[in-house]
Amino acid sequence: MLFPHLVLLLWVASASAQEAEKVSFADNRFSIEIPPGWKKSPSKSDPASVLQYDAPSGEGSFSTYKLRVKKGRKADLEGTLAARVHAFEKAGLKLSAKVQSQKQDNFDGKPAIFGVVPVKATAQGEAVRFTYYLVLIDAKDSVILMQAALPSPLTAALQKDALSIIQSFREKDPGP
Repeated sequence: MLFPHLVLLLWVASASAQEAEKVSFADNRFSIEIPPGWKKSPSKSDPASVLQYDAPSGEGSFSTYKLRVKKGRKADLEGTLAARVHAFEKAGLKLSAKVQSQKQDNFDGKPAIFGVVPVKATAQGEAVRFTYYLVLIDAKDSVILMQAALPSPLTAALQKDALSIIQSFREKDPGP
C-alpha cells in the first residue's frame, strides 16, 4: 500500500522540479515564465535588454527588451517592428522571405503586434537559416519586445517552449 503513495509522491516531486521559472522584470511590473532547461545568458551590450535565455540545445534564444517611449508620445509598434527588421539587415542578415506581421488588440489587455522575420546568414562559409519571432507590446510608457531567435526548420520542442514563454507574459495588477 505504501508503494503507490511513494510513486505518486516521486511523480509529483519530479513534476514540480520541471516547472517553469517565473522571472520578473521592469521593477517587477512584468513577468514571463522560462521553461526548464533554458539557461540565463549574459546580457548583451544593449541597454534596453532585460532578459536573455538560451535554449537547452543551444540552437535558439529568447530575449526580452524594454524600449522607452518618449514622454507625451504613443508607442509605434509597426515603426518599432520596421526598425528592428532594418537593424537585422544592417547587421548583415538577409531576409529569406517576406516579413509577416499581425496586430492583436488584446494581448494581456494591451495592443500588440506579432512579427515573423525569416533570415539567412553565412557562418563559416555555410548558409544558416533561422527565424526571429517578435512580439511587441504597447505598455504605454514603453514597448516590451519579446524576441525568439530559432532555427529553421523549427523543432516541435523549441516551438512549444517559445510559445509558452510568449503566452506567459503578464503585467502585475497595480491594484486599487
